[in-house]
Amino acid sequence: MVTAWAASSGFMNLWIPTSAVIMGGLALAKVGYNTYLRFIAPLLAILVVLIAGFLMLGALMN
Repeated sequence: MVTAWAASSGFMNLWIPTSAVIMGGLALAKVGYNTYLRFIAPLLAILVVLIAGFLMLGALMN
């Protein structure tokens, strides 16, 4: 359960607009949020598959 929470928390912090680190970094770099989302979308898709796979593997091994 802790692993699932940690994985989802890290995943959500990459794209949710209330993350101060992401929004502050985007503001300093003068990059729009929509541009950032378009850039990071392939990474997010890969991470969803990897996170789901690792969680399934962990559940099967338990």
